[in-house]
Amino acid sequence: MKRQMIGRLRNFLRDPRTLFYLISAAGILLYFFLSLRYGGQLYTWMIQENAPEIRFIDYFSHLEDAVDRTDIYRHIAVASDAGTVYRPLFPPLAYCFYHLLYRLTAVQGSPSAVPGKAEAVPGALSVFTVYLIFNAVIFFCAIGMAGKRNRKKDLMIFVLLMLSTVFAGSGYLTGNSAMLVLGLLLAGLQLKDSPGAFPREIGLLLLAVCVALKIYPAVFGLLFLKEKRYKDLIRLILYSLILLFIPFVFFGGMEALRTWLDNITHPLLSSDYGRPQYLRGVFCTLIRQWTGREEPALAAVLTVMVCVLWVWLAWRSGSKQRTLFFLICIMVFFPSNSFRYTLSYFSIPLILLLKEEPGKKIPAWPVAIISTLYGLLYTVPIWWLAVVPMSRQYATYSVTSVEIYLYLVAYLLTVFTMIAELTAHKPARE
Repeated sequence: MKRQMIGRLRNFLRDPRTLFYLISAAGILLYFFLSLRYGGQLYTWMIQENAPEIRFIDYFSHLEDAVDRTDIYRHIAVASDAGTVYRPLFPPLAYCFYHLLYRLTAVQGSPSAVPGKAEAVPGALSVFTVYLIFNAVIFFCAIGMAGKRNRKKDLMIFVLLMLSTVFAGSGYLTGNSAMLVLGLLLAGLQLKDSPGAFPREIGLLLLAVCVALKIYPAVFGLLFLKEKRYKDLIRLILYSLILLFIPFVFFGGMEALRTWLDNITHPLLSSDYGRPQYLRGVFCTLIRQWTGREEPALAAVLTVMVCVLWVWLAWRSGSKQRTLFFLICIMVFFPSNSFRYTLSYFSIPLILLLKEEPGKKIPAWPVAIISTLYGLLYTVPIWWLAVVPMSRQYATYSVTSVEIYLYLVAYLLTVFTMIAELTAHKPARE
């Protein structure tokens, strides 16, 4: 028994993917130790982005919107404290879900009677807690569906991800629905390849639900084109269209549809060029630094070119996890309203990589580098304090010290994954 344990430990330490576990756990443990010294100051800087008011903001703001389902898409423009314009952007299926959660809230009357204070309504936090647990359970079950089932490894991956800044300090902190979509998306991607017809159909329905909730998971339709599963793709499109457009009958019909289309195409959604969370913002910033001029058209062209490159890499790749990674890059870096919680989608290829059998189809050197970068992404980056002090402030709400760190790591991870794909010996299809 002792010899077997020593052998397992030796194999664990020899596996380059172990770097993810070690780096991620080290950041989380160090954060808890330093919290004894800095207390709430460290939490506010590291987790709440120096903005304590963002707590649960995405969940409760949409809950308030969904109180009167006939009036949601009439709220065309509302000024926020950040000086931006908030416009209802979600498809109607998302507001059906939020309206259901509001109806489950144990209170008479409307949270919109106290805008910005919906969480103070009796019963609201209880329903929200159940909602977060529901999201976490779906995600944990989806992890178990990926690759070979290993309860200990599944639990270790789940715990480390849940305690990372991307999850605990963004997705779950704001209550963003990306956490729900993440679990459904991971489950759908596994079920679509099931040998049985019924599980495959459930996988298609889950993917369609993700499209109807967030739109951008539609990029995974390219998987079916790559795999020449045209009948499955047609059914996926049909399910997505039904779930996307039929719920408009509950929110004002064609008038609501026209308003929603105007909302998602409004130029205000892409005017914040200084943000690092999306490609066009990065390109605009670089062009301004190099030329001293604003060139949004050039930045848009460069963004489209990079997305086309990711599509090509996904199409040529013989690795399932790298194929998903490049499609997720489009999901994360193309939308102009992305924030750090969208980085949680990169956990899908990470889970596949960690649960893959050792030494399969990818050289050892990129596994070590990529595992290191995943560890730096999914942890609490407490070592960033050595670079940027907690007192540092920024001019815009969407840029913080931790945000800069996370996206620096995310872009490096993208570059090295692209190199790993381009240097693979043979792009043989799995």
